[in-house]
Amino acid sequence: MIKNSELFEITKIEVQKKNKNRVSVFISDEFAFGVDQDILIAFGLYKGVKLTQEQIDDIRLADNKKCAKDRALRFLSYRDRSEKEIHDKLVTLGYDEKVVAWVITELQRLMFVDDRRFAVAFAKNKMLSRPCGEFMLRSELKRKGIHDDLIDMAIDEVFSQKDQANIALELAEKKILQKRDCTDKLKLKKQINDLLLRRGFSYDIVRYVLENVEL
Repeated sequence: MIKNSELFEITKIEVQKKNKNRVSVFISDEFAFGVDQDILIAFGLYKGVKLTQEQIDDIRLADNKKCAKDRALRFLSYRDRSEKEIHDKLVTLGYDEKVVAWVITELQRLMFVDDRRFAVAFAKNKMLSRPCGEFMLRSELKRKGIHDDLIDMAIDEVFSQKDQANIALELAEKKILQKRDCTDKLKLKKQINDLLLRRGFSYDIVRYVLENVEL
């Protein structure tokens, strides 16, 4: 059993062939661990340095955190993400909960992650790309891990710009244009009814639209 006081001397450091940003650290001429170049510099690692097992564990943890943070930043580079999306992605990649929690805290500090901002942006984009009612929007935000108070805030903001009845009415009118050759008004009404319910509008709003839309 290795004692905590035992020292391990670095005998070689090599840049990894598949990733020039990482190096392989050798102890007693055997591969011990790999680290990012930034971690190498931060811990002052070079040939001849002697480390305790505790120091090695700290180095590995720091490297793991940096790798997880870099993966999260790449994930964010495509579009904004919720905390839950980042959490789930990193867990899927094999990072433990403590490392994932640290990454999310770091991203919040850097303002790269903000569920309030995400909720509003997601809701606005949804209204532009695929307009829907409150039920659907609320459900989708919940799946993103957004808390109820932020969901309420986002919903209030998007529907203050255009209320749900008008959005539903526009969807109905678009459906009528698509089905302008349809002579069966009852069938068309059912199609509009089904469309609006699928999009998450309430029965009251659907009834209002069916009573006011011109077929």
